[in-house]
Amino acid sequence: MSHFDFHTHRLSLPPGEGIVNLPAEWTEHPERFRPVPGGCYSAGIHPWWTDDAERTERMLRALPRLLRHPQVVRVGECGLDWLRGACRERQTEVFCAQIELAERLNLPVTLHVVKAYDQLLRLKKLLRPSTNWTVHGFRGGAALARQLLDAGIDLSFGQHYQTEAFDLTPAARRHTETDAEEETLTL
Repeated sequence: MSHFDFHTHRLSLPPGEGIVNLPAEWTEHPERFRPVPGGCYSAGIHPWWTDDAERTERMLRALPRLLRHPQVVRVGECGLDWLRGACRERQTEVFCAQIELAERLNLPVTLHVVKAYDQLLRLKKLLRPSTNWTVHGFRGGAALARQLLDAGIDLSFGQHYQTEAFDLTPAARRHTETDAEEETLTL
């Protein structure tokens, strides 16, 4: 295998080829989760899903059960998106709740961040997590990449990225991903 897909939404990804990010339906209803034997998954509350307060609360209550599944190896994608989702305060609350879970369960975190890197860096400093954080789909420039790396945050690169940021990221802290579209679920 030549490529490990660090972050994808393709539920049909063959085991051992990457980490599949679970859809909202399974985050909200973990009893529906049917993993492929040998597959690896991430589960979290995407910032886009935070605009429905009742649904978000159901997800927050259900998420620990899903994260305890042995094939769920990361929390996320979770994070902050200042262009979409609930207000900034609510997104920050939901994000911090997930970081607390990641710490309690000793799971690394996959981050979705849009226009909120300043808040992410503040929270990293404030929360002082012991688990690894990785920004997925990083498209920023070299200066932002350096800032994140210096803060202890790893980077994952998809199809679109800035070469300078990719090149300055140490191989051990650089991941590649497809972030391929989620397939239609039949529940």
